[in-house]
Amino acid sequence: MVLKIYLTKGLVRCGGKYLLLKKLKDMVPENSGKWECPGGKIKETEDPEKALLREIKEETGLECKIVKELPLLHMENEKYDSTCHVYLVESRVTNVKLSDEHSEYRWVSPKEVKNMDLVMFAGLLLEYFNKVREYEL
Repeated sequence: MVLKIYLTKGLVRCGGKYLLLKKLKDMVPENSGKWECPGGKIKETEDPEKALLREIKEETGLECKIVKELPLLHMENEKYDSTCHVYLVESRVTNVKLSDEHSEYRWVSPKEVKNMDLVMFAGLLLEYFNKVREYEL
């Protein structure tokens, strides 16, 4: 049986660097101990933008502003069918207060992201980091 997942992720930017979080554990065991962008599941009646800002606040303590919606991301394999809303998000501060979902955080340049051990499907987000200059205002 394929698990359907509806989620939202943010490329959180501050001072030209982007925030990545290291997962402690995950419902997908392969993701434990790997890096991801902030975000999470969208509740049934929740707006994707509001869900993202809620998730960022819960996971990092950051109050952020959505700059731009990026192309929808669809991820699928034999176990998972996931639809992900992706946004470019701006933070004015870099002092993160992690929730118990993550063990550490890093502010990295877009080039550094490709060398990190990312969660399953996060490799698809690399395309966004590679095009990040196109999203600048």
